[in-house]
Amino acid sequence: MSSTGLYVKRRSLLQSITSPGVFVWLLFVLLMVTCIITSEFFFTWRNIRNVFFVQAIGLSIATLAQVLVIISGNIDMSIGAAISLLTTLAAALFRDIPGINPFLVGVIIVAAGMLIGGLNALLTVILRIPAFMGTLATMSLLQGLIFFYTKTPIGGIPKSFRLLAQIKWFGIPVCFIYFLAIFLLVALLVRKHKFGNHLFAVGSDSYIAEISGIAVRRVKIYAFLLAGMLVALAAIFLASRMAGGGPTTGNGYELDTITAAVIGGVSLAGGEGTLLGAVGGVLILTIFSNYMNMLNVSSYIQMLLKGLILILAVSFYAKKK
Repeated sequence: MSSTGLYVKRRSLLQSITSPGVFVWLLFVLLMVTCIITSEFFFTWRNIRNVFFVQAIGLSIATLAQVLVIISGNIDMSIGAAISLLTTLAAALFRDIPGINPFLVGVIIVAAGMLIGGLNALLTVILRIPAFMGTLATMSLLQGLIFFYTKTPIGGIPKSFRLLAQIKWFGIPVCFIYFLAIFLLVALLVRKHKFGNHLFAVGSDSYIAEISGIAVRRVKIYAFLLAGMLVALAAIFLASRMAGGGPTTGNGYELDTITAAVIGGVSLAGGEGTLLGAVGGVLILTIFSNYMNMLNVSSYIQMLLKGLILILAVSFYAKKK
């Protein structure tokens, strides 16, 4: 083989390895190997089960919501505040209405989540406020509502609602099956339904999408509504896991969902990314946090490191493009 042919082959291999869909899982494997080698407690069944089947669930579902919005060409800064409000609402319903049906509580939470998504759609799509500012306003509004209602966490969620996070099926937590079902449904919607095609088209170039006959505003509204529903499903799991909710339950989720999405190769410019890659980004963040906790690293240092990871991920993919 000529030197030119060898160079082309090596360049093609490098491009394949550094493509977002592959690179995130390469990072995942490297991080896993590092944790296993340097910590005797990391690779135990109890820790692995908690990391992969429990700890990552809430962030994974919330990240799916963020991915839908980002692919459509927007961003959602209200996810953390929405989770705080929805978990607080769930706990308050059980406290103030004794004997309320857990399924009814779930329906109310999902409806409230979609209402928040609708508010974001109103501000960004109908009123044409830039998504960053519009969803930031929603975040401030929601956080204000929570602190107006309560300044402390609310507990007392009954066992019937906590089963989602506690019960196991053949040793596997049911909450993992809960996430798997949500992921498959969203993946089918994005990859097999015309809505998914329209979502990517709108995020890539809304003008081209519009002159091609796609209802751009409708697609963006649906993206926010679906995101609101997914955030509500994440809040249901988190309320179940923590047996309560409060003003700080969702703190940091806006940054974590964006970081996970970017690590997974989702372009902040819109129109590019995969759900599976984003889940890979969530696993990297979850393993990283678990490992840092084992080393007793301060939560503030962890926030700093997550910010650095986000900067590196954005700069890496931007340079590659």
